[in-house]
Amino acid sequence: MKPNKQFHVSISELEDLILEKQTKVLPLNCLKYASPHPDGWCIVRFQLLVPESIVLFVAPSGCGRHGSIAGIQHGYKKRLFILQVDEIDIVTSRHLERVPLAVEEILADMKIRPKAIFVTASCIDDLLGSDYDSIAKDLEAKHGIPVKACHMDPIALDGKTPPQLTVQEVAYDFLQPSKEGTIDAVNIIGGVTNIDQRSELHQVLADAGLGRCKHITDYKLFEEFQLMSRSAYNLLIKPAGKLAAVQMKKKLGIPYSYVPAVYGLESIDETYHQLEEFFGVDLNTSRHRAEAQEVISFYQQKLRGLCVAVGAAANASPFELARALTGYGFQVPYIFGRDILPTDWMHIKWLKQHCPSIKVFTDEHPSMTRFLNRKLKVDLAIGFDAGYFCSEAKTLLLNADTQPYGYRGAVSLLESMLDVFQKPQNFRKQLYDGGMAV
Repeated sequence: MKPNKQFHVSISELEDLILEKQTKVLPLNCLKYASPHPDGWCIVRFQLLVPESIVLFVAPSGCGRHGSIAGIQHGYKKRLFILQVDEIDIVTSRHLERVPLAVEEILADMKIRPKAIFVTASCIDDLLGSDYDSIAKDLEAKHGIPVKACHMDPIALDGKTPPQLTVQEVAYDFLQPSKEGTIDAVNIIGGVTNIDQRSELHQVLADAGLGRCKHITDYKLFEEFQLMSRSAYNLLIKPAGKLAAVQMKKKLGIPYSYVPAVYGLESIDETYHQLEEFFGVDLNTSRHRAEAQEVISFYQQKLRGLCVAVGAAANASPFELARALTGYGFQVPYIFGRDILPTDWMHIKWLKQHCPSIKVFTDEHPSMTRFLNRKLKVDLAIGFDAGYFCSEAKTLLLNADTQPYGYRGAVSLLESMLDVFQKPQNFRKQLYDGGMAV
């Protein structure tokens, strides 16, 4: 590679990587670059979505600062506690003896007793081989409160159990089997928020007699949260919830279907067909599709000729989103990608056929340290990473704080795209207000 050239592949070359069973845009055995644009894993945030829970984060000062910032950003400051690990702790493992003492101190100081406790280790303890499961078991027996061991371990990012997946598995493991039978409800698993209430999915499921969409954020009390164990179905809308969905099927008997948010009308059609097979009922979606098509046509005229860069930090598959935008008549010359999921393959093949000139970059390659000098010309960047690297473009965050879905989700995307051009924008403020913390 030339000294000032950034690594990228064409969308056609990316399909060749898939044929070689590669799961990253990054070349094999390549040193990774940690880009400064924010894109956290929501570990602390998701733990504290469990109602009436607290977190004891056992970590070095650097990791502790990240966790503290997350607690402040999301309003969980009074439920997050840090036990600092220093060099002597690492050598002697004396901090493990301090964990039970720290929990006792926390419980003695709290006016309202928590209903669930996470004891969270960092990479340091993973490398030491510390047994946090035994610590959690002893604490649970002593205090009569459910306690779970959790891990904030970036060293496991490329393994089969990265922290984004294990944190949700642990959080939903607080749910216990119930003898009271199932209720008409559908759990939404994988994201940090429920599906947007404007989505037609809520009405479609209700019309089919399947009940309401329920999410962990719907509950303020730990006892109410247990109702999720009685739901008839789980819809897995993000890969981060895969281990949790598998565990809930095994432990609670709740079947699941992986149906991520998509933004192209044909992809949404396929999602609803998959849901019909999963539920075993017909879903009445034709009216909602027709209404969405009419509104989308309006926005296509308003945004005609738009040039868009798509990033992996957006609340979407960058490849499906690129396909959707291309299908709506927009230009998508650049994609910033990372992982290549099996569900991406069909979209990559479609893009290869219809727009083979698309360049795919990855923010994990070391050559991206020099990328800002390129000044790629696009009108709009979708996702934090795309906005960071296309710094002269307007940026639509499309982050995880809201969850568009279905035909209404496609409309919402185009509404947001137009809205970006009608308001002043401060990307630096977006960066700090974006909520993409640990």
